[in-house]
Amino acid sequence: MFSKAARSVLPILLATLLTGHAYAQHAGTPYVFSRAPLARAPYTTLPLGAVEPAGWLHAQLRTLADGMSGHLDEVYENVGPSNAWLGGDGDAWERGPYWLDGLVPLAYILKDDELIAKARPWIEHVLTNQREDGYIGPRDTDGLRGEDGKVQRGNKGDWWPRMVMLKVLQSYYDATGDPRVLTAMTKYFRYQLARIDEQPLSHWTYWAQHRGGENVASVLWLYNRTGDAFLLNLAETLSAQTSDWTNGFLHEQPPSSHGVNVAMGVKEPGLQYLRTGDARFLEAVRTGLNFLRRDHGQIQGMFSGDEPLHGADPIQGTELCTVVEFMYSLETLAQITGDVRYADHLERVAYNALPTQITDDGWARQYFQQPNQVAVSKDVDQYVQQHGGTSHLIGLLTGYPCCTTNLHQGWPKFTQNLWLASEDGGLAALAYAPSRVTARVAGGATVRFEEETVYPFEDRVRLTFRSESPAAFPLHLRIPFWAEGAEVRVNGQPVESVQTGRMLRIERTWNDGDEVDLHLPAAVEVSLWHKGLAGVERGPLVFAMPIEEEWKKIDEVAGIPTYEVHPASPWNYGLMVEEPIQIDRSIRVAANPWTPETAPITLRVRAKRIPEWKAYDHVHGVLPYSPVRSDLRVETIRLIPYGASTLRIAEFPVIAKPGL
Repeated sequence: MFSKAARSVLPILLATLLTGHAYAQHAGTPYVFSRAPLARAPYTTLPLGAVEPAGWLHAQLRTLADGMSGHLDEVYENVGPSNAWLGGDGDAWERGPYWLDGLVPLAYILKDDELIAKARPWIEHVLTNQREDGYIGPRDTDGLRGEDGKVQRGNKGDWWPRMVMLKVLQSYYDATGDPRVLTAMTKYFRYQLARIDEQPLSHWTYWAQHRGGENVASVLWLYNRTGDAFLLNLAETLSAQTSDWTNGFLHEQPPSSHGVNVAMGVKEPGLQYLRTGDARFLEAVRTGLNFLRRDHGQIQGMFSGDEPLHGADPIQGTELCTVVEFMYSLETLAQITGDVRYADHLERVAYNALPTQITDDGWARQYFQQPNQVAVSKDVDQYVQQHGGTSHLIGLLTGYPCCTTNLHQGWPKFTQNLWLASEDGGLAALAYAPSRVTARVAGGATVRFEEETVYPFEDRVRLTFRSESPAAFPLHLRIPFWAEGAEVRVNGQPVESVQTGRMLRIERTWNDGDEVDLHLPAAVEVSLWHKGLAGVERGPLVFAMPIEEEWKKIDEVAGIPTYEVHPASPWNYGLMVEEPIQIDRSIRVAANPWTPETAPITLRVRAKRIPEWKAYDHVHGVLPYSPVRSDLRVETIRLIPYGASTLRIAEFPVIAKPGL
């Protein structure tokens, strides 16, 4: 009776009719934006599933679905049938909610009935077993066991894992429009407001206090859909109880040094801005990111955190949880502000840090990654948290299991945020990747854009408009800061006023078959990092020298191997940064372009070995101060995208010019 495109918006309309709640709308758009008195946000997410991955991105999500993202409950007991969030006597803390936070968007984006069926019992149990007073999830009085026979930290009633489950419920609602979600969240937040003074965020663990912004985000999400005034009071109370990330970032002393807390905390001042309209909060975000880049920044777009912040040395680690949570924060900030710098940064993390830390088959991951990773070994010992010598290994549960359950949100939420609804009734391309979007625009028309590209491996993107009838609405296109000389054409005609670092707004009446061509020139550039080390970048991609690998299985968990990886080729090179850099492109992009063998674009650079730069305890030794003299012969080395590497050098010493 309804077309597929029409069915994609029916859940929203149905939920509105069934609940009687009016959606906060702007300029005729059917989607939910900030409701007064909240500050206006220029963009918001579309219903889950409206953005569909294509090309290499679809293959990446499919790999997750066929790997541990889709089958984790079969290999990891703590998210299996005994989990307390399913009514069992197992883990009652964050493990189950973390997994669902990625599984639910993955399932509905791929429209995978098996994954949807796997996630549904968790949702049903939460919704149908909510206590009369509004409490959700395992009760603090239940006699439940957890890891090693103990309930994790003895805090079943902790606010923190409920913050994660609230995000799960939001994703489920965005996919289905199930009105029970709004009812359940309203009851829960009334429960929380009644008890938050007696049992503040710090009552059980410091995690909830540091991560209170996650709670605030869910409260504001519900307020925008119901308009219930008590939610604003709750948001204010929660903000007051949350660690002071605003002053912490403004004074470059964040209230927590834990990498994952920092990754979540980055967006907390942005939520404060949304709540108050005070621009000081946005300044705190900018100052905080500048501080992280200067004192702890690494070339792949991350800051070190193994697990606390640990300086900018490229042998310090970054936790996979930090990567995916930082991506989610950047996605949130981009929606709130419309600032291109957050979307640029998002792509840098997604296209470099994320793919390198998950194995090609989607069945294992690395807890800590290093920009300069000359070995993966149990004997790497410079991290603050060693976790029994497993923090650097590749496996199912190496390091700490949080990343095993939390990694799954990375690619799905990135996919969802490729396209957003704009408050002026249009659509916005926030990040670029092969995809399709189907959405309603001002005037009520259902339209589609098909995005053909192999970005980030090339610098051209083509958007083709599809609609049964003409539609008038604005299209917003991100023009990255790095894209000097960017060009945009509509049906072959150039668009004026294209500026780097801005969202380009094209308002017109669109007709079926209209084409938008973007050329985002990506120059090869050399950037400077810790102690004068040099990195090579091109657009959103960072490049690294791959080191030949010898994989060694040293253990296994649930049939999934645990690996060390040892170097089989020299790595101690310095770059001759004054020499030209050659670009080699492949004819086609493989289904998985994130391997050394399938990398669609490589660079060739001139370099020299540095004999005195040697390995020490399975990391590279003390960095030679650049510029470095070397009397060895000049060689040409190959660089590949950072995300396609396992062993690598990404931050290089600089070879001195002859005569210096």
